[in-house]
Amino acid sequence: MFQAPKAQSNRNRKKSAPGADHVKHRRTRSGCYTCRSRRVKCDETHPICERCRKGKRECIYPEASSKGHGTGPGASKDAAASTQESSPSSSQDEADEDLESNLKLEPIKKIDEEESAEFVSTHLQTINTTLMLGHKFATRQGSETPSLEGGKSASPTVSSCTSASYTPCFQIPDPFFEVPASRPDLTRLPADLQSHMAYFCDNFTHYSYGLVNDPDQFFSLILPNVAVQSGNEALLNAVVGFTAYHRAVKNPNGRIEDFLGYYDKSVTLLLSCLKRREEKQSTATLLTILQLATIEEYLGDWVNLMGHQKAALEILTRLFVPETVMSSVATRVMLTWYIRFDVFVGMMGGFETTLPRRWFSIALQFYQGQVKREPQHLGLKTELQASALRLISRDMSILYAKGGRGEISGDDFTDEHNYITDRLYKWKAEFDPALTDPKFRVANFEYKVPLTEDDIADPYKPGHLYDFPLFSTTLLTAEWHSILVMHKSQEAFALQQEPSDDLRRLAYAICEIFEAVQLWPSAPHGALIPIQACLAIAALFLPRDSRHHMWMRRKYAVLESSGYVFSLTIRARMAEIFRDPSCIEWWLPRGEGLTPILRSIRSFADERAANPVSQQTESLREISAIFAKMRLNHDDEPLESPGGSTGATSPT
Repeated sequence: MFQAPKAQSNRNRKKSAPGADHVKHRRTRSGCYTCRSRRVKCDETHPICERCRKGKRECIYPEASSKGHGTGPGASKDAAASTQESSPSSSQDEADEDLESNLKLEPIKKIDEEESAEFVSTHLQTINTTLMLGHKFATRQGSETPSLEGGKSASPTVSSCTSASYTPCFQIPDPFFEVPASRPDLTRLPADLQSHMAYFCDNFTHYSYGLVNDPDQFFSLILPNVAVQSGNEALLNAVVGFTAYHRAVKNPNGRIEDFLGYYDKSVTLLLSCLKRREEKQSTATLLTILQLATIEEYLGDWVNLMGHQKAALEILTRLFVPETVMSSVATRVMLTWYIRFDVFVGMMGGFETTLPRRWFSIALQFYQGQVKREPQHLGLKTELQASALRLISRDMSILYAKGGRGEISGDDFTDEHNYITDRLYKWKAEFDPALTDPKFRVANFEYKVPLTEDDIADPYKPGHLYDFPLFSTTLLTAEWHSILVMHKSQEAFALQQEPSDDLRRLAYAICEIFEAVQLWPSAPHGALIPIQACLAIAALFLPRDSRHHMWMRRKYAVLESSGYVFSLTIRARMAEIFRDPSCIEWWLPRGEGLTPILRSIRSFADERAANPVSQQTESLREISAIFAKMRLNHDDEPLESPGGSTGATSPT
């Protein structure tokens, strides 16, 4: 079996020195947050400590009120613990101690080898801890409502919805969430931010965020307009960091510093905001966390993404209940954005989604009502289909998690599994005919090139690819195929049966759709991102021979060359399947297409994900729900595919 190299930071190597495992220094609670996050001693010089001054880092000290009940840097833990329940500040101290043990974040002004491990952060525990404290000690007053403007709040209208575990639920005033008439005014921004934001507006849509539909142009209009509003600098730097990342990947001379500085500034500003408990979190805060999570996804860092997901859940459920989150274009997209992470993390890690089912079902009911009111609206029809599929995926993740923990009997599991199977086929059978209008099927393949013996699928097969305005149907169809593959494979594993030929047929269909989108000249920027997970699932059920392996490796290289990095775990597991350990380093032989910037990004991402902090993050890092049940044969004989014989070809 091929073993992935274990990424290990300089800091971890120091910890592994003899006698160092049980040494724990006394932490100061009055030092600056930057030194605490780096786990270095702060000299507590105000307003800027010596370390931050020398490193040209932002120096942020705890608010004065947070010390009001404390006993100073030399106070004992016992003294702090004695006042924990009665004193919010002492609970903040405990949270600070927790975050010190998990946070390794520093502003990235310049990067060198000595400090490269220092800024490899697991700052998400910090965000979650701070959010939990804010939820406990800073309840929202009745005169406040979430706003997309960082420092603004508008008068709310109380809705009739109730929930015992939530703060009062408000209707969000529409002006904050209306679709802007034009692109944002960038003239007040510094030149570098202007350049990146203009590039974002010209090139990025919902496809780059893994979403199949955006009928109200949230990503091309609303998000950039919100990002440039005063008070939303954390969001602005997150969006710019995402843009700078893609520009660096495309630039032959791109450097990792080109985007990490913006990413780091966004995180620093976000943490600073969250630590100020008197400042209420807004939807801009939620957008910032979701944007940072998207960067983590592109880095292949699903472990840290899971931390962002938890932080987003905390704010989402504090600001909204299922009924109010559907009240505006922006909040509906934010919910969909979050749900995508929630479902995918659960399916990959083998645990249930964290958002309760009601959020999914209310969204489905909302779009059912909208389609009734506007029966000709293709965007709403697409959202209705997508929300129904998300609800099915959510129920699948719950069932698999229960089965994995032994919380459901075999008979009950079978009944639930069969019920979900029926729902999946019903979804396809009842697909709205308006979304499969034959006149929008792509049938003219003037760009077609002859297939060769290296091809495993026919990307020019009519019926898969739809032109605009029905391009989303193409992506939804691929998603349905991949969900059905996962579902049917669970049945085969549960019954200890060989996966059926039907699984192979579904896997080939995914490959055909993927390559059809890849080769289509009219495909929008980022169009492969919503279906990249579909391809990864299909790869597990293709014949295991050199022809299929090399075809898949070329597709993985295409995705990574666009900036979508696969984690070390996926590369190592696919190297086992492909029987080629070089895949861990790069997908193609002799490093074909591996640029210096991609090499740097991979190393950076591998180190970030090297140390999961919980069993859940370990399961997610290992993609346990997918790979744990795959029977990888390591004998010298040719491997037989779960989907068929080694000589299989795409079914016609």
